[in-house]
Amino acid sequence: SSGINAEYGDEETGELVVNTPSALAQKYWITNGALHAHHVVVFAHLISGGKNHGIHAVLVPIRDKNLNVLPGVLVEEMGYKMGLNGVDNAKLTFDNVRVPRDALLDKFSSLAEDGTLTSP
Repeated sequence: SSGINAEYGDEETGELVVNTPSALAQKYWITNGALHAHHVVVFAHLISGGKNHGIHAVLVPIRDKNLNVLPGVLVEEMGYKMGLNGVDNAKLTFDNVRVPRDALLDKFSSLAEDGTLTSP
């Protein structure tokens, strides 16, 4: 289960706040995350109105166009592996990373401006 939270509670900014609440919730072995990825899809508990709506996918930027790690994102190289050492892998941690509400990948559900979640 994912321990990361994506909480929607600021209707003025319309943003989700992505957090890793503990070391156990960090994302491990993220391919191309250590050096090259600009964005990652994070599976997180979607919280709005104080209610946990379960696991949802959120597109989260981790680097700018010059590959500098963005504020609130901690990227750690996973180090030497037994194979495929040409592929960089990362451990990711998020600390109050703000993303727009439309970063929620919502093919099967939708988060309204007021925080109401609907799904078919």
